[in-house]
Amino acid sequence: MAGLGVARDRHVLTCGIAGLLAGFFAAYCYYSPALRVLAHSLGPWVLAVAVIAAGNDVRRACARSAALLVGGVVAFYVGKKVFYGIKYAGMPYHISVETVVLWCALAVVAGLLLGVLFHAIGADTWRGAFATSAAIGLLVADAIREDGFTPDRGLPLGVVTLAGVVIVLARQGFRSDRVKRFAVLVVPVTAVCWVVVHLPDAIEAVVL
Repeated sequence: MAGLGVARDRHVLTCGIAGLLAGFFAAYCYYSPALRVLAHSLGPWVLAVAVIAAGNDVRRACARSAALLVGGVVAFYVGKKVFYGIKYAGMPYHISVETVVLWCALAVVAGLLLGVLFHAIGADTWRGAFATSAAIGLLVADAIREDGFTPDRGLPLGVVTLAGVVIVLARQGFRSDRVKRFAVLVVPVTAVCWVVVHLPDAIEAVVL
């Protein structure tokens, strides 16, 4: 019955559409010198998944997260072709099906993993504190990786990251017991997240 409930969850379609729009915007950012850092970063996607997964049951969180990320991948690669054609009219552009399929597969895996993790954001437990720490750790680690805190290159990502940290913390809440759990976990979890944000590129380099 739970699986049937997920199948009837209209928000899965909504999340997929949101992913398509976000992916298309990311493709636009790819050709914008001022916003290009957003096209290469994982942070905005981590924030989006954290927002839609927090407080939901795990099945809905996973389904919605996977739909968002897959939609984002497809729209990003199609959007790159569209904007390339606008910027370089008449020039050929080839979409690598293998690359799109690989990233869609990674999007499904990431959506499932992050859905399982982030649905606990807001819970008054150590699991909730871990989920909050992981979301913030991924945001910060990705911003550092992409020079997101440098004014000359990464300002848009820095703004998204700081806003994301505030949003996730607000969703978790500021009760003293929750803050104490978060304080214990955030540094070691962020260190692990530093390794995690480098995995997709490493996997792509090995597979392709």
